[in-house]
Formats: sequence, C-alpha cells, structure tokens
Amino acid sequence: MNGETGIQARWCTPTGAAAIAVLELRAAPEVIERALGVPLPDIGGVSLRALPGEDEGLLLRTAHDTLLVTPHGGPRVRQRISEALLARGAHFAHEDAADWSACTDDPVMRRVLALLPHVASDDALPLLLAQPERWKRFGAPGMGDAERGARLRRLIHAPTVAIVGAPNAGKSSLINALAGRELAAASPEAGTTRDYVSARVALAGLTCNLIDAPGTRDTDDPIESRAIAAARTTIAAADLRVALAAPDQAFPDAWPDALRVRTKIDLAPAHDAMGVSAQTGTGLAELARVIRERLVPAADLRLDRPFDFVGPTGP
Repeated sequence: MNGETGIQARWCTPTGAAAIAVLELRAAPEVIERALGVPLPDIGGVSLRALPGEDEGLLLRTAHDTLLVTPHGGPRVRQRISEALLARGAHFAHEDAADWSACTDDPVMRRVLALLPHVASDDALPLLLAQPERWKRFGAPGMGDAERGARLRRLIHAPTVAIVGAPNAGKSSLINALAGRELAAASPEAGTTRDYVSARVALAGLTCNLIDAPGTRDTDDPIESRAIAAARTTIAAADLRVALAAPDQAFPDAWPDALRVRTKIDLAPAHDAMGVSAQTGTGLAELARVIRERLVPAADLRLDRPFDFVGPTGP
C-alpha cells in the first residue's frame, strides 16, 4: 500500500497502441472513488464514467476492493491516466509486469481481458464485461445460442458490408457520404470505379468494413472485367449486401437477399425501397440504423444470456 490512497494499480494490457486498455485498481472502494472522482458500480456492475486524464471508460467492479477500468488504449492516454493517479498517491506495478492474466483468476474474464483491446465497436465493451457473470449464472452457451453469438461477434470483429449496383447507381457517392470523407472517385462517367474501395466506417455505432464494388455490368474492358470478377468473391463473402439503384435503374438481380436502397432521391422520390441522397444527406442516418439492425439486432443485445465471444475458430 502507498501514500494517502493506498491504491495498488496495474495495467493489465501491454504498452502499445490498442483500441482500449485495461487497468486494475485495488483498494477500499471509498479510496478508489476519491482517486477517480466518480461513484463506483455495484459488485458485478458496469458503468461508463469520465476518468482522470481527460478520457472516459467503463468501470467493472469485480470484487469489493477491485475495479477494472477500460480507457482508450493509446500510449498517451495511458500516460495521462497514470500521471493523474500517481499524483493522487497510487502505486503502479512496473510496466514490464503488465499481464492481463494476472488481473483475475476467472478463466472467462481472462479471455475477455485478452480480447478487449482488439474489439471493433465500443458497444462490445459492456457486453463482454458482462460475460463472466452471465456464464456463471447460465453456464456456457449452447447450440441454441450459436446464431445469436455469431451476430454479436460482429461487434468484436467488424463485419463486411458490400455496396453493389450498376454503374452510376451512386455507390461511390454513398460510401463517401457514410464515411464523411472522400474515399472513392464519384463521376457521372460509367465505370469510374474499376477496383473496389474499402473503409472502416461506424454505422449507428457498429464499426463495419464498407466496400464500394465496381459496377456490376458486362464489359469488354479487360482491366474492369478483372476488377469486377475479383470483387464478386468479396461481395459473396460479405456479411451484408446493400443493392443500390438510381431512380431510372433496375436493382441488380444477382443478390436477391440484399438490402435495396434507391439513391439520388433529391432528383426523384423512392417508391419501391428506402431512399437516400448522398448530396443532401437525406436517409443516411436511417440507412445506418437499418444496416446495424440487420447485422446486430437490438433484441440480441437485450437478451441477457451468455454468448461465445471467441467463436468456433478462436483460441
């Protein structure tokens, strides 16, 4: 124990850039509350709080005197939090001793801590931190949980969303609008996109790998033909396909299960599908919500049963 606070602190994740880090604090709960300046959750509870060092993170109270904190994982963020807690009398284990497995004896929590720095979407954090208690209460997930587990793992590993459609359907304009920056060249000339463009984009809080595929058409251009053929493999493997069509176009029939979206509704309204305009932004937020619901339904998150967060091919 050390100084006024007597807090023993340990970074459970190694130094280096990561989505989040995990910090363990051990002391009397009132001592930890004074050091952090925020109330603690109940034992087994999770709460989102502002942290010293101008960051925020989830707090998971694993025991009466033990708290796990999950700030963002950048080295500078960790440094600011460490400095703030050191100034309040905390004692840190040496950085070389950082080891997630040392922070808990619970094998499920060990797996959670190993995974936390690598998750794609922030919504995965409270879900993962709730798993040790749920596994204790319900037991390990069974076969009946497999489909839900596969959907929830999309919060951990970003799913792929392929944007498909004929040339000039507005694919490049849409992906640029969803990303908030120019990633793909948009042009009225057919065939501008000759190779697929991908970007990691947050859609209603779900991080996705968004793919802008070449226009689906027959062409004598050998370069474009190769690009289209290569892209079709990626499109087929995507978690979700979004089929676009401009007001004067038919939807592509190669992907009957695709989410259909009419583009350029600033020029003509959509009557047979949901509509968006990359120019005005109309419908973009609703499209993001629909994509998220297709990939990770809200009902899956409301159910408090455990899920296999590592997956059948995991360690």
